[in-house]
Amino acid sequence: MNQSNSPFTVADYLKTRLEQIGVEQMFGVAGNYTAALLDTILADNHSPITISGNANEICAGFAADAYARLKGPTALYVTYSVGAFSLLNTIAGSYVEQVPVILINGAPTNKEDQTSKRAGLLYSHTTGYEFVDIHMFKPITVASERITNAKQAPYQIDSALTAMLTEKRPVYLEVTEDVWRSQCDKPVSELTSGENANLTVSEAKNAAKATVELMLSRPKSIFWAGVELQRYKLQDEFLTLLDEINQNHVLNEGDIHFVTSAMSKSVISELHPQFEGCVTLSPDEVNQLIGTDGVMVGLGAWTTGKDTGNQDIRSERTVLAAHGGVYVGANYYPSVDLKDFLHCLLLEFTAVRERNNQLQGLRLTAPPRAFSATPNSALGYDTFFSTISQFITTDDVLVVDAGFPLIGAQSVKIPAQDGFVAQASWLSIGYSVPAGTGIKCALPDKRAIVVVGDGAFHETCQAVADQHAYGQNTVVFVLANGIYGIEQYIVNPNPFRKPPVDYADPLLDKVYSYNDLPQWQIANITQAFGGEGRKVSTQEQLLSVMEEIRTKTQCNFVVEVEIPKTDSPASISQEANTAVGEDEIANPNWPPANKF
Repeated sequence: MNQSNSPFTVADYLKTRLEQIGVEQMFGVAGNYTAALLDTILADNHSPITISGNANEICAGFAADAYARLKGPTALYVTYSVGAFSLLNTIAGSYVEQVPVILINGAPTNKEDQTSKRAGLLYSHTTGYEFVDIHMFKPITVASERITNAKQAPYQIDSALTAMLTEKRPVYLEVTEDVWRSQCDKPVSELTSGENANLTVSEAKNAAKATVELMLSRPKSIFWAGVELQRYKLQDEFLTLLDEINQNHVLNEGDIHFVTSAMSKSVISELHPQFEGCVTLSPDEVNQLIGTDGVMVGLGAWTTGKDTGNQDIRSERTVLAAHGGVYVGANYYPSVDLKDFLHCLLLEFTAVRERNNQLQGLRLTAPPRAFSATPNSALGYDTFFSTISQFITTDDVLVVDAGFPLIGAQSVKIPAQDGFVAQASWLSIGYSVPAGTGIKCALPDKRAIVVVGDGAFHETCQAVADQHAYGQNTVVFVLANGIYGIEQYIVNPNPFRKPPVDYADPLLDKVYSYNDLPQWQIANITQAFGGEGRKVSTQEQLLSVMEEIRTKTQCNFVVEVEIPKTDSPASISQEANTAVGEDEIANPNWPPANKF
């Protein structure tokens, strides 16, 4: 703790600011360049900040990302270049998916930098170019600062953190080692977000009025609850709007319901009576939901590839409110804060009710997803996800990895709000296992349930060691099919067809060798990392292990789930029958005589 008669340093300043904005957890790998900051935090027994070490920087980065999605700003600490470079992938994901992470990078001293320039001496972790780290992170952060002067440090720190609070995206702070313990001014006031600085309420009113008029002019409406409801903590505002419409019968012919997509799964509890499912809102599916004369209202929803089938769905029957603006059909309303827009929608619908206008509504009749399960059946993606649907409770947070796990998990009904986490836009394989670490740190009363493919597990399996070291009860289900399934599917889906097309070229009939994985004894990994390891190949065995997991509430588990090599989630199997792979089109014998 900084004593009143001790000089107030740059390390003290950053520590104070981190505490003021609510940082309670730091992840990273220790290095001498950031030691002064870490020592300053450790010396204060009253500091709310916990410093957690990780197996490597990537595990730290993904853990921080998942933590910040659920709890708010967190920080990463690394050492120059060798540590920071490993985080390019994780910070890019946080930037794309709007997650507030602070990357703190310690750098060589000013003296070492000058010696390097004048004498040609390279210090450890340096390339000889002093701006290499900051130039790498500038494109994937909303603010990047290289701090070499204690007098300027407060201004640089404050501007970066304000940008993070405003944009809800990562920032980068690079501090030379000799500056940490240099004296600087104390903070004068607390930081505030600049969220609403450039946004206008009048535009929000205009956008809301246009939205309600569009909904009134068409017989069907449905809400698409988007990821920004979670990022900006607007779930309650959305539910208030939903209640105003439904409880007061503003829509005369029925309730208005809502859907989510891969990016926004579980932003609202999937047990909500108006929830209609987690869907991919491709143009065809929009037609199924609202017909050709309905309107879909996206609230904080992003049109990413996994959400809309890689297609632009904007049209005269869509409202898309996200990224600080609102599209109502072809009209665009800039500088609209989502919270203001929700409030103005509520006022518009209240006015409609008070005027006793008759709105026609919608009650979608999409059939619930049903699963058949036979206890002794061999496991596949569909049987696994139907089983885990029965396993997940409101006390769990399900986190899934990119590829087949993310696709298969869309059918799982999530009972808890914010009970699902996935990197559904950036799609870096290996995200889920260390994300499980961050989830448990953010929500200690919850249990993180990870579902990951074996290829992705190879990337970040070290996070299991972190989970055991932290005393967490995280469960990691590794769906082991022995291949990079999603990569094979994109290039050539033929092995997943039932039956496959019989090509003259035998290469197109099977999984490519470069998509095969090294065969690990995955269930045995806990012998080194800690925890309980299990291996299952039937649904009966899976159910038995799930019962054991529920009885051992304090243990972390790794469960190896054997999946047939060419099995795939139902949606993939169906799509494979009409999809055409990149290599198939390039084949001179395309299309085959017995084309499916």
